[in-house]
Amino acid sequence: MFDRRRKNDQLARLLQLGFALVFIAPACAGEEKTGKHLFILSGQSNMTGAVRDAFSDRVQERFGKKNASVVMRMKSGRGIRFWVADYRQPAGRGISQKAMNSNGQEYKALIEDALTAAKNQSFDSVGFIWMQGESDANNRLSEVYEESFLKLVGQLRKDLKRVDLYYVIGRINDYAKSRPDNVHWKRVRETQIKLGKTPGNAWIDTDDLNGGNADNPDGDIHFPREGALRLGRRFADKAIEMINSKK
Repeated sequence: MFDRRRKNDQLARLLQLGFALVFIAPACAGEEKTGKHLFILSGQSNMTGAVRDAFSDRVQERFGKKNASVVMRMKSGRGIRFWVADYRQPAGRGISQKAMNSNGQEYKALIEDALTAAKNQSFDSVGFIWMQGESDANNRLSEVYEESFLKLVGQLRKDLKRVDLYYVIGRINDYAKSRPDNVHWKRVRETQIKLGKTPGNAWIDTDDLNGGNADNPDGDIHFPREGALRLGRRFADKAIEMINSKK
């Protein structure tokens, strides 16, 4: 009963936002393109302010500050279920009902931020930039990562009324490659490549950004500032490449 009430509350909130959704629609067939692009950045602790700033500088340099709208909503330590209201945990994993009640709680803030950034504008493209997965790998939840991500993207496309929304995934880095218990870390990485290779979407490598060296060959789970700045630029370059390919 609680799950049904929560879903009804989420539906009500989306209906309240419904008046704004129409403004994110692309120009109609036959109309001139606006030259504007919306970029939605999200994820957990490696989606930092440094990533956002470097990304914004790059896309605004390419398209113009008024033509590149960037919004970011991140939350450290969160698994993908926090963005997916109808998350299905792996069989036998044992996440408590109390914990599962928080499923989807980050999504509301994300969609509201995207709508606020839109401000009645029409965009030639809407891109979703995603840097997340470390939590799911560490918490042995990799089996349902693909299903969960597709639910998230599907919900964004539906709520923004943009079936053409594309995504760019940052594959989690190689921090855990030498650990004997890295099965889930490896599976999340493989899943992210698979998702990124689907037509119209992409993934980027981050293995060189987490500070690995001879003393620490796997690097750290988090990117140092310079790695984060390079990540932002790398995301931006890939998004620009995808936009150009659709012209």
